[in-house]
Parts: sequence; C-alpha cells; structure tokens
Amino acid sequence: MKNILFIRWMRLKKEWRSHICWMLLPIVMTVLIMQGVETWQAETKVPIALVVEEQTEMAARLVDDIASTELLHTQLMPLDEALHRLQQHELDSVFVIREGYEGNILANRRNQLIDAYSSNRSFAYQAVVETITSYAQQDAARSKAAFVIKQLFSDYDMEDEWSYEEIIERSRERQKSEALLQSSFNYYDKDNTTEEQVLPLLKAWGVWAFFAIITTFFLFDWMLKENRPSMRQRWLFTEISYEKYASGSLLFFTVIIFFMDLVTAFIFSSLFQEALTIRVLISLFSFRLTINLLAFLLASVNKQLFMYYIYSLGIALLLIVIGGSIIPLYGLTGKWPWIEELSPVQSLLNGTIPLIWLFILAVLFARWVQKGGKVNA
Repeated sequence: MKNILFIRWMRLKKEWRSHICWMLLPIVMTVLIMQGVETWQAETKVPIALVVEEQTEMAARLVDDIASTELLHTQLMPLDEALHRLQQHELDSVFVIREGYEGNILANRRNQLIDAYSSNRSFAYQAVVETITSYAQQDAARSKAAFVIKQLFSDYDMEDEWSYEEIIERSRERQKSEALLQSSFNYYDKDNTTEEQVLPLLKAWGVWAFFAIITTFFLFDWMLKENRPSMRQRWLFTEISYEKYASGSLLFFTVIIFFMDLVTAFIFSSLFQEALTIRVLISLFSFRLTINLLAFLLASVNKQLFMYYIYSLGIALLLIVIGGSIIPLYGLTGKWPWIEELSPVQSLLNGTIPLIWLFILAVLFARWVQKGGKVNA
C-alpha cells in the first residue's frame, strides 16, 4: 500500500491542479446556480407600491401582511412618486390605504377602503388586487364578528363584555395558532398531520449531485490513461499488479474526495441551511462510494477515452433525471416506491443508503479483482 500511495503522490505532483479543479467544481457550480435561482426568484416578484395615509394599528398590520406576501415586492412611498413610477412602468400597480381605514372597518363599512391604480402593462394587477382584498376582508370579518359578539352581550344583558380590540386580538391569535392548510397522511394506521410547506425550486444537494457525478467520472479517467496499450507492458515488470494498484488508487481517491464532500456539507449547512447530521454524512459517504465504484467499473470496461466520456455524461444525466434531482418524483414514488432504488441520487436526497446499488457494484468489483488475479496467474 505504501508503494501505491507513493506512486499516486508522484503523479499528483504533476496533476494536482486539474484534480483540485474537478473536486472544487461541484461546490462552485452549486453555489453559483443556487444564488442565481434566488436572484431570479427575487427579480420575478411583482413590484407594487403602498401609499399609507393612515397611521393606525390596523393599517400597520395590513401593510405587514401585504409586505410578507412572497410573490410581491412591496415598497412604501408617497402617492406622487408612486404614480410617476407607475407611469414609467417601474411598478405593476399602486395601492392607497385611505384615511379612515380602521374607522370604516370598525363601523362595518367595507366600500372604498383602498384605492388601486394600474397601467396598460400591469400584467399581475388582478391577482394582486385579489390578494390585498383578501387581507382587507379578514379585517372586515373580524370587525363583523366583534360587532355580533357585542350585540349578543347587549341582548342577553351580560355585564362582563369584551371590547372590540380584545375580540379582534383573540381572533388573530387563533389564526396564528391554528394552520388553515393541512395535509393528513396515514402510514400503518398511524395518523400524522403536517402543515403545508413550500418546496424549493431546486435542492442544493440535487444540483451538487449532478456535477459530482460528472467530475467523478472525469477524475477516474486515470484508469484508461495509466493502462493504455503503450503502458501495459510496464506492469509485467513491476512488483504490484495493475489490479492492486487500481484498487489502492480507488481507496486513495475515495478518501480524498470524501474529505472534500465533508467540506461541501459544512458549506451547504452555512449557506443553504441544509441539515448536517450523522445520517446525512453516512448517506453522503454511501453516495460517494457508489459513484466512485460506478466510475471505476465503467473505466475498467472502456478502452477509449472519448467513448468513456460519452458514456459518463449519459449515465450522469440518466441518474439525475430518475433520481428526482431536476423533476420531483413525489407522485411516482408514492405509487411505485421501487423507483427510489433506481438512482443513488434519490437516496442522497432522502438521507438513505443505496443498498442495492452498493451490493451490485461490490459484487462486480470483486468479480473484476478476481478476474484480474486469474489473468496474472
């Protein structure tokens, strides 16, 4: 093993630049793509302006609700500036919370609470109007409920009555404590209720897996370069057989690349809030071992670099697509659970171990080593 490590170290002195580039490429490309997607999502938000003419608690809460809407980029500005920017088509629409908003809501008057302005290029005007109207209707519904409750207190001559503010505040607390949208799933007669979650457009580990598979294949082209016809005769005069050298090199590259994978896990945990647990690290190691064995065996059956690169790109694309990295497979996996076993990428995303892949590749690797030993004998 020392001889193998010495040989690999000698070769790394000449090839360390290319190896470092291949190992850093998945991290760099994933960060660039994820940041690009985040920037694109921010730029695709609908720009609107809010003109607040009333400084009351209810109006401030309405502004907060509108500003917290994910698909809206809300800006507060005076009416003149907002209308000017609307004419310049810098804004999709302008909404004015008029003076007396809270008083009209508490008095159960719902007409002309908010003024809206649009242009001939306000493509999302109707959708934004419906969104803002829904928030105003929530305030009106709370006020109506408070009015009815106070009327009941009056009809039944009850002394301990609540104020409008107390009733409205209790309504808001109830809305926050109870999710309006829930999905219920039953597994083996066990009930589990989960709140609806917004799924990200891309997963960091899914993007990384695509580049990790491609770069791993390109890193393992050393098998073809160091076993080309002009160098095969040299192995006959060495103490180490080519099979032992290749197996030791596989172990060497697995350790080195997995160390870079650990750095990747820490970076993703910091930048993208990805989970960093023992389960994730075990799944990451099993994925790395699977891909390295796959690249090793693919290189062992190819004789030409060009065809090896073609097969590598094809296999990488196939594994990514059926692994659910680009197109989610939630519907298919629910109907056919065995689809998850078709790609180690799905196991990486789920935090599991691709046992079937590891078993098949381990058997093929053992067969390759045994066959090489018989040839040498």
